[in-house]
Amino acid sequence: MNIDLKNPRVYLAHEIRELIRDIEFDGPELLAMAVGGSVSRGQADAFSDLELLCFWDIFPDVDTRQKLVDSIGADLIFPIDDDQNEDNLILKDIQIDILHNTVDYYDNMIEDAWEFHLADYQTLGFLDTITYAYPLFGEDILNAWKEKTGVYPRELAINVIFDNLVKLHNGNIELYIQRDNPTEYYAQMVSIQRKLFNILSAINKSYAGGYKWMYPELESMKIAPVNVSIRFKEMFTINKFEAVEDLYALVFETLILVKQQFPEVDFSVEETFDKFMIKRLPL
Repeated sequence: MNIDLKNPRVYLAHEIRELIRDIEFDGPELLAMAVGGSVSRGQADAFSDLELLCFWDIFPDVDTRQKLVDSIGADLIFPIDDDQNEDNLILKDIQIDILHNTVDYYDNMIEDAWEFHLADYQTLGFLDTITYAYPLFGEDILNAWKEKTGVYPRELAINVIFDNLVKLHNGNIELYIQRDNPTEYYAQMVSIQRKLFNILSAINKSYAGGYKWMYPELESMKIAPVNVSIRFKEMFTINKFEAVEDLYALVFETLILVKQQFPEVDFSVEETFDKFMIKRLPL
């Protein structure tokens, strides 16, 4: 989906841009700003906030961040925390989350992803955010990043897949049905679904660095088990034993897709599935 330019949060973002365009901060320089999150994806609903991404030459101190808040006439929800890179504000009854970091920090993050194909989820989250980010100013910086994120390195996909394959285990999920512990049962269900989602995202060359947009992502995937989004959801409503059986089926179907799409990944579908299925047996 594309950003809805008629969304009132987008109008507010442009107003903020005009308010801070000519402000001179003492020390740090704001080099670029963009809209991120659900608004930039065109998926905002009535509960969505406005996520603003601020890219600086050096990391802003508390005084600089406070000056930005004051310059746009917003109220802080929480006091600015020098150890965090996010400020939470309210302006015109809209919550605004402002994320701060330096251009160099993200330059290095992207270079590491392209040179070393790092599969950590902070990096994937940023690559996903930049893919959808809507620039407010500093387009040259953001467009250079977007040019890179437009090509998903195959080696990065392989690392994401491998990282999730080695952690794939059934978590003794059936044990929690027997013990009537729905909390741990659903926790294991979520854990396995997330690993499958990460693998399928890599197969489909989607960074998908978070799970908030998991279902729209699943629905848009061209390479995925049949009705995967519906099946994921139904696992939380149907009989638990039936849900587990379909979960096992989805694991096997996903492993087959990995082997088909990435034959160079050194693993056996059957051996990996057998390892996944290792369970604690009753005496």
